Amino acid sequence: VILEDGARRAFSFATAPGAGPTIELQIRRVPGGRYTTHVFEEMKVGDAVDFEGPLGSFFLREDSSKPIVFVAGATGFAPVKSMVEHAFATGLKRKMVLYWGTRKPQDMYARELCEQWAKDHPATFKFVPVISEAAPEDGWTGRTGLVHEAILEDYPDLHGHELYVCGSVQMVDAAVPAFIAQGLGPEACYTDAFVPAAPATDQART
Repeated sequence: VILEDGARRAFSFATAPGAGPTIELQIRRVPGGRYTTHVFEEMKVGDAVDFEGPLGSFFLREDSSKPIVFVAGATGFAPVKSMVEHAFATGLKRKMVLYWGTRKPQDMYARELCEQWAKDHPATFKFVPVISEAAPEDGWTGRTGLVHEAILEDYPDLHGHELYVCGSVQMVDAAVPAFIAQGLGPEACYTDAFVPAAPATDQART
């Protein structure tokens, strides 16, 4: 997204290719964030948005037969949603597992959608939600801890798999070397790490 002064904010498409003319972005409100504050407090229906793209290389490779493990941290779910829905739309028969990690259960804003995917496609799709900071009052009885550690526990040998990892730089930097150490081929790991824009005061000093 191109702002009025030419500054840019990068977001991944949550819309599957061929889904229609609408582009869906999943934007988390960042306290003090210039663009996210505008989205949540000022933007209204009909406002024009300037953007360029699509850019990058985080897309589903359809020329492979390897089973897929998707790893999403927080709003890193957005491009995963695009790829999963594209796989369903094109009749892809490869096994797919989605591990989605958030801090709190309420942060998993599309959990019902993922659960519905699992119900509609039991032969090819599985969903594993992982919560890292569950509190007793949350009543959470599912997986806990860091999302990539749940995968390492479930897949002692990742050889022969294909992984798509999207989340914070910290998550990607921790996950990828661990996956490779557990047998994943570097050529079979695709990543999309998002970096928050620097605050305006920091940008002014650069």
